[in-house]
Parts: sequence; C-alpha cells; structure tokens
Amino acid sequence: MNTTDILTNSTQAGTAVSPRLAIYCREIHAEILRALRTPAFLVPTLAMPLAFYTLFALLLAPPGSDAGIYVLATYGVLAALGPSLFGFGAGIAADRDAGILGLKRLSPLPPGAFLIARLASAALFTFIVLLGLDALAVGGAGVRLPVQTWLSLLAVHLLSVIPFCLLGLCIGLRTGASAAMALTNVLFIGLAVLGGLWMPVSMFPPALQQVALALPTYHLSALALQIVGHGIGGSAWVHELFVLGYVLLFGGFAWRAWVARTH
Repeated sequence: MNTTDILTNSTQAGTAVSPRLAIYCREIHAEILRALRTPAFLVPTLAMPLAFYTLFALLLAPPGSDAGIYVLATYGVLAALGPSLFGFGAGIAADRDAGILGLKRLSPLPPGAFLIARLASAALFTFIVLLGLDALAVGGAGVRLPVQTWLSLLAVHLLSVIPFCLLGLCIGLRTGASAAMALTNVLFIGLAVLGGLWMPVSMFPPALQQVALALPTYHLSALALQIVGHGIGGSAWVHELFVLGYVLLFGGFAWRAWVARTH
C-alpha cells in the first residue's frame, strides 16, 4: 500500500469520526501529491542527500574509516533542510503570488490547516530520505548501531524539520516567488556548507568556524554526532538550547508575518 492509499483510507475513516480530521488528511494528501509532481522540489530534497552520501561515504571514503557513520549523522540534518526550506519558503511564496493562499484563507479550512499539511509533507519526505540514507549506511558502508542509537538519531533528524520549516515560513510570507526561490537556494547551500554538513567544521578557517557556531545546522548536526559517538564539542544541553532559541526566533518572525498577512 502506497502513501496515497494510506492517506485516502485515513480520510475515509476520518469522515465518519471527525470531519475536521478528514479535512486535514485531504490537505496533507494534496500537498504530498503536489510535491511528487514537482521535479524542482524532488531533485534537491530527495536525490541530493543520497547522491552525496554515496559519493563521500562509499566511493571516496578511505578504507576502514568511519566516514559512513559521521556522514550519516550530518546528512540526516541535510535531509530535513531541503524539504523544509523549499516546501515552506519557495512553495508558500509561489502560492501567495498565485493567489492560492488567499483562496485557502477564504475557504472553510480550519485555521493553519495548510501549514500543518506542509509540515506533515516535509516530515514525510525527510523520513523517506532518512530511510534511504540508513539503507546505504547499513548495506554500503557497513554501519552497525544499537537500536536505541538508531531511534535517537531518527528523532533528532525528524525534529530538525521544525526550525527549518519555521525559517522557510518566514521567507515564504515575506518575499515573492522569484526572490523566495533565490533566497531559499542561498540559505540551503549556506546552511549546509557553513553549518558543517558537507565537511567537518574543524577544517574551516577560524573565522568561518565562528560563523558555524551561530547556525542551527551546526547545533543539530552536533547533537546527531554526539549520538553516534563523534561529538564535536559542547554539551548536548547547550546545543539543545541553541536549537530551541532558533525555534522561538523563527517562530516569532513567522507569527508576525502570518498575522500581517491575515489581518
């Protein structure tokens, strides 16, 4: 049974139990279908992390190294970054320019239903990429971790969706479609590279290392690396506080933009 069937069945079941739940299921279903029909969304969000993992963890990794584990931890954050930024940033800006966002506000949808649908879509696509990364890590790089470690790593990677979606929402509500796409691409590359997702921050010049310390991607990857035994400095609670701070910061800006657009 594929994702569409599951959501359709959930929608049919939800109609009898809760009309509101059925509406959310239909909205999530629509968002997933739209994403699947958008190659510009699928390629950077789904293919890039898997292709880069194959290149750096399987083909270019020195024999006997633990690159497979290290890259798995950091690329899991990259897997969350793409769907969240592009789905919310460029996606919502395009909906605004096309008038779709205005139509949704005038429709009898529950408040914020389309935001929840986009969040669910971003989480689903992130989960799909994570499964692909795990399969490459186990089957290609020979990574073996305790079950608890796998689950903890999955939790950190999936929770990474939240701050990135909020950042994308700030972009989508504040800029037009063309500007949002350009800004989203710049942020995607900048947060990935400067946050240490593509190469260890220790390889950066001192000035760029200081920049990395101020980025959410750095702190999320640091948490993931600590789980797999490759801590890069700092206590877990410090990284968690930074991530929480970014959630509150991005959430505050997104809320202000949302209020400005709906009133």
